[in-house]
Amino acid sequence: MIVHSSPICLVAMLVLSSSALIAEEFSVKPLTDDEQFVLRSIQEKQVLETVSFLAADEMNGRDTPSKELDVAADFVAERFRKAGLEGLGPDGSFFQTAELFRTSAPVTKAVLSVGSDEVARLTVFTGTNEILNVSGVAQDETAKDKSATGTEKPNIVVIDELPLPPQAADNPIAALITYVRRTLPLVRQGAKIVLVRVADDSILFEAAATLQQQPVSIPAQFEPQCAIVLISKTQVLDGEITLEVPANVRQAIPVHNVVGVLRGSDPEAAKQAVLISAHLDHIGPAGRGDDKVNNGADDNASGVTAVLTLADAIGALKDRPQRSVIFMTFWGEEKGLLGSKYFAEHPLWKLDDIVCNINLEMIGRPEENADGKAWGTGWPHSTLGPQMAAGAMRADVTIFHHEKFSEMLYARSDNASFVAKGVIAHSFSAGSLHNDYHQPTDEVAKLNIPHMTKIIRGLLAGTLPITRGELTPTAVLQK
Repeated sequence: MIVHSSPICLVAMLVLSSSALIAEEFSVKPLTDDEQFVLRSIQEKQVLETVSFLAADEMNGRDTPSKELDVAADFVAERFRKAGLEGLGPDGSFFQTAELFRTSAPVTKAVLSVGSDEVARLTVFTGTNEILNVSGVAQDETAKDKSATGTEKPNIVVIDELPLPPQAADNPIAALITYVRRTLPLVRQGAKIVLVRVADDSILFEAAATLQQQPVSIPAQFEPQCAIVLISKTQVLDGEITLEVPANVRQAIPVHNVVGVLRGSDPEAAKQAVLISAHLDHIGPAGRGDDKVNNGADDNASGVTAVLTLADAIGALKDRPQRSVIFMTFWGEEKGLLGSKYFAEHPLWKLDDIVCNINLEMIGRPEENADGKAWGTGWPHSTLGPQMAAGAMRADVTIFHHEKFSEMLYARSDNASFVAKGVIAHSFSAGSLHNDYHQPTDEVAKLNIPHMTKIIRGLLAGTLPITRGELTPTAVLQK
């Protein structure tokens, strides 16, 4: 239901929870006829069509990077263009392009030699960025007598295999990170190659084969600092040996934030911008099970659908907002907020002139008895939440402080990249971390489209007073 405003101003008394410092009172004007018209134009059919495209099986989980994520980015750019936005990228493009490196383990085996004689060829679980040719005495980390190397730091160390679950073959990046963490202390002690003693049926052989065939994006903090090579439990390593280990294969792949702007109608106010965003990526396909597509309907095709629908609505206003409005979707949120961090480090709009970031996450599935209600993360940190709530009341939508999730999730989405730069930034959700989160069962059929549509209307009504300069969020100092 859309609330038709009375001729007088609406006053929202919003009392923050006990964790907030103050209570805030904000007055917002009634929705104009123009605003009510675009509010009513947000229909369930349009919302369903958009989210169904983004979360279709054919999108294969929108992994970063992937051709499916590129298709989704093209879709968003075209929608921005049709909404009348101006591309904010280079030369008016809708894309801010970065490079993401993907790494494959070397297919070529490592060569173990004694003197001039080749002894064995070994599977490389991971190399480094360089070809290694290392000689020395292999030191068993568990050996009691380590006098063989004297006081020198060993550059070849032997360790036992770590226990890993069977699904490690399908999630080799997790296995790789486990071993990188395990070997970091050895690297600090001088190790350049770590040999892992494995049984012939070790799961690591399958994981290594997967790493060879399926390049992975390795977080910077987990880049291998030494080569990790698999060796049979029965292999003799007496005396000085030589190991030649091929390098990993690295490939730079372009990835894209999609960004458009609706310039403000007031020349001075238009220098300021309200940033409305959502992450476009998801976690890619599942490794096992009958359903191998992590559709990511709620996470976060729902948020992207809201961004696109809001772009359509605000772009259709006859009375354009005084402030500029930037609409953006990010790559790589699931990989560590990478796309938003990239924008924050390479801003296409001066960060000091971004009034606030309204980031949208998982708005398609309400909690029990919470239809038509949304909540903001980090509520006590600024007045953005209460201001959004004041405006959203005009569309009969409640935006509130979620005691359980608000603070916990404040740093868990792309808004955090802007908070780190001093920008007022919060994520708004309309549900919870349900059982289908990051599962193939997060599908469009489980979304509550009437709820989602109502929330988008509420977000529009909540955002308009800020874009029009009637309200300006301010930070709240924390004790």
